[in-house]
Amino acid sequence: MFENRINNLQKNLYSNKIHTLIVSSPANITYLTGYSNFSRHEREAYLFVTESSVSLFTDGRYIVGVRNLIPKGIKVFLHTELYKKIKRSKAKSVGVEQNFTLSELKKFKRKTGLNFTLTEPLVEKLRAVKDDEEIENIRLACKLTDKTYSHVLKNIRMNITEKELAWRIERFIKENGGELVFEPIVAFGPNSAIPHHQTSNKKLTKKDQFVLLDFGAKVNGYCSDMTRTLLTKNASNKAREIHETVLMAQQKAIDFARIERSRSVSGQLSDVSCSKVAKVANDYIVSKGFDLIPHGLGHGIGLEVHEEPRLSPKSKNKLVNGNVFTIEPGIYIPGFGGVRIEDDFLLSDKFERLTKSPRELLPWNW
Repeated sequence: MFENRINNLQKNLYSNKIHTLIVSSPANITYLTGYSNFSRHEREAYLFVTESSVSLFTDGRYIVGVRNLIPKGIKVFLHTELYKKIKRSKAKSVGVEQNFTLSELKKFKRKTGLNFTLTEPLVEKLRAVKDDEEIENIRLACKLTDKTYSHVLKNIRMNITEKELAWRIERFIKENGGELVFEPIVAFGPNSAIPHHQTSNKKLTKKDQFVLLDFGAKVNGYCSDMTRTLLTKNASNKAREIHETVLMAQQKAIDFARIERSRSVSGQLSDVSCSKVAKVANDYIVSKGFDLIPHGLGHGIGLEVHEEPRLSPKSKNKLVNGNVFTIEPGIYIPGFGGVRIEDDFLLSDKFERLTKSPRELLPWNW
C-alpha cells in the first residue's frame, strides 16, 4: 500500500517538472510511510523523495521506532544528514510543500546551494482519493460520531454550560476508543451565530433558541466531522425557518450532486463540479432572503479534518470516486443565532451519507 503511494508520488515528480521533493507535512509523511507519531505542531521529520529513492530524516527520539515501523524501502537518517543528502543529489530543482516556512527555505538554500521550488499540493491530491482501508476507518469514525451524538442528546439540560457539554462529548469519544479531531464547538443561543465559536461558560437558559454542536471523532488516524443544530422549546418561527432553510439547502446540494454523478459520459459516471454544488446551496439560501454562506460549503476529510477537495463557489475541484467530504450549509444572524448542518459523504458508484444522525428537528426535552 505505502509502496504504491510512493510510486504514484514519484511519477508525479516528473510530470510536475521537479526532480526531488521535500515532504514536510506530518500528515503527508503519515500517508506515505504509515508512521503517525510525529507532532502536527513541530517540525520533527522530513521525507526526501527522488525519482528512485525515499529517505526519512528525524532526530534521536524517533529514529529507532521509525526504523521498526516504516516500510523497508525507506531509508532512515538523523536530521544532521539531511542537508548533505540533499546537496549530494545535485538536483536541478528541489520541490517544497506549501507548509514550508520562509525561514526553512532560507536555511535549506544556504546549506545546500540548490534551487527550491514551491510545488502544487502533490501528496494532498493523492490523499483526496481514499482506498478501501481508509474508507473503512472513516466509516468507523462516523459511527462513533453518531454514537456520541445520541449520548449527548441525553445530557442536554437547562443550566448546563457549553464547556460541560463539550467535555461530555470529549469524554465519550475517548472512552469509546476514539480521539478528538478538534475541540468540540458547543454554542448556545446567540453564540450559534459565530461559525467557529470558542466554547464558553455560558449556560443554556430558557431565553436561548439554538444549541449548535460541531465535533468529530478520529479512529485509526482518520477523521469524521458533523454538525447538528437543535432548537429549544422557546424557538421562534424565525428560528424554525432558518433551520428548515439550511436543511433544505443541504438536501438540494446532495440531490444535485447525485444527479450530476449519475450522468454518463462515454459509459463512465460523470465527475461533479464542487463549485456547482456550492452554488446550488447558496442560491437556495439567498432565494429565501438570507445571506450567502460565509464559509465554504464543504471540504475533504481523511487524515486531517480539512483537506482536498474543497467545495466552494470558486473551487476548481471536481468530486471523483474515492472522495470523502462534508456538505455543511449555514445561516448566521449576529445577536440572534445560527444554524449549520454538516454531514460526511463518500462518492463511489453511488453518493453515500456516512454520518447518519437525524438532521431534522427532534422533540424537545429542554
